[in-house]
Amino acid sequence: MAEEHKDDHGGGGGGGGGHGDGHAHKKHKHHGGHGGHEEHEEGVPEWVVSFADNVLLQMGFFVILLAMNMGVKAKGPTDEGDKTSAKAQDAALIDFAIAVREAFNSPVDLSSTKPEDLPLIKRIFEKRAEMEGQGQSPEKGVTGDDKSAQSIRATDMRTPAAYVDFDDRSSELSTSSRDAIADVAKKFVGTRWIIEVRGHASRLEATRDIAESRMLSFERAFAVAQALAEKGVEWRQIRVVSMGDSDLPTPRARTAQEHAGNQRVEVFQLPETLPPDPFKSSGADSGTP
Repeated sequence: MAEEHKDDHGGGGGGGGGHGDGHAHKKHKHHGGHGGHEEHEEGVPEWVVSFADNVLLQMGFFVILLAMNMGVKAKGPTDEGDKTSAKAQDAALIDFAIAVREAFNSPVDLSSTKPEDLPLIKRIFEKRAEMEGQGQSPEKGVTGDDKSAQSIRATDMRTPAAYVDFDDRSSELSTSSRDAIADVAKKFVGTRWIIEVRGHASRLEATRDIAESRMLSFERAFAVAQALAEKGVEWRQIRVVSMGDSDLPTPRARTAQEHAGNQRVEVFQLPETLPPDPFKSSGADSGTP
């Protein structure tokens, strides 16, 4: 049968224009019998990859929580070393909670009165105090030539909670200024944080008269303090400070616009709270900062 197949193949090759030389023909396989079109295997759907990534992230998150919670649970600190270690562990857990809140775009509101936020707020201020004690600033610094400069000056001030502009030689509050003060007052009503209201005057207004610049900056600061008190902030929370022209963002102002930037009042939240009221019981006055 094999010989017969060869003769037939060879005979057919003679009529095929030189294909009868005995060379074997290569057979082409057609996958699936669909006219030679190869089948392409479909890939994994995109949602499966995203779902797998999400599962892995969640597993990693819970593994971290488990690792932080593992270890020997002490019944209580027995000496000073144990107390220090326990305090460090508590601080690490609070730092982790703060980082998780920031990672999920839900940072801690420093003006929050919620009991669960108070340890986080306290820890944030502790870290800021530690940084400032080392000559570092928790806020983003100015760009300069000296790479080691991290803070303009050592201070316990924070980023201004409010910034109010004034017209030349005026201490009158505009409508927009009152609206800004009303917004910032909401952050302090019902809390115990100390607020410092700092008034400023430009050198153009001072005209080398220290008494006049101090008086004008005080009138501006007092006007803002009054507006805060009208919105519910307690007067004993407010410190009114007159700076005159001694603290200028633009020291060498030349134009009216540059001078106007120095005519302002700044409202700062200080990292301290009101002292306990001696006429109230300790339980009634030991609440929210």
